Amino acid sequence: MKRILFAMLFVLTAAMVSAGQYENPMLNMTVPSGLENGQTYLEIEHKFSQSFYSYPKDDFFAVLNYGSNIKIGLRYMIWEGIEAKIAYISYHREKTAGISYVLKTPQLGFNSQLDVQLLNYQDLNYASPVVQNFFYQLSLQTVPLLDDRVYLSLDLGYDGYNTNPGMGIGISVMAIKHLSLLAEYYPVLKAVGNNTTGCFSFGLKIDTAGHQFIIRLGNSAEIGTRGLMHGTTNQDLFLGFEIMRLISM
Repeated sequence: MKRILFAMLFVLTAAMVSAGQYENPMLNMTVPSGLENGQTYLEIEHKFSQSFYSYPKDDFFAVLNYGSNIKIGLRYMIWEGIEAKIAYISYHREKTAGISYVLKTPQLGFNSQLDVQLLNYQDLNYASPVVQNFFYQLSLQTVPLLDDRVYLSLDLGYDGYNTNPGMGIGISVMAIKHLSLLAEYYPVLKAVGNNTTGCFSFGLKIDTAGHQFIIRLGNSAEIGTRGLMHGTTNQDLFLGFEIMRLISM
């Protein structure tokens, strides 16, 4: 609960700065950045650890009592097409710092982004050794299709620690103005441990003048491409949400 209150306070602080939305995010995937020089994106993600299929019948508040996975991240466009980012994910106490290069080629029908991230986390559980390694990712997203209503996205990643390739595919469809429906799937290209089931997510995105809100359901409590591309062991459903804020100084 303290983490949730901290996240809410962080959002309110950021709201004091002038802002507007710029890019078209997916549920979990990385998309080519839409930031301009000097702009910052604040991202707060939350997934409950209690799934719906195993929900205890005698504990209505179990979704609040059984923990959560939280990410707080900042992205900053330091130069044209070059973006720096830092993030903390509570699962595995994961800390990341990275840099991205964005290549906009709308004349080809898509934009792309190459990410390199340094990771520091504890694999599997907090009793295991601390791991440091790199994660590499190529993200592609089409320009808006079908009367500017549809986006298609593709993430290709490689986890240096697990020597594991992975991918995610996604679609975003604008149902009405300021409301889009989204879906993603991460097939298991190389199983990690007992994770032989691909991860899926579906949900919706709501746009406002200064924020983007995402509500999602999926069969994994992991956050981000690296966590989801490793797969999962079940078909449970986990509830999550995200708040994004573009800050223009």
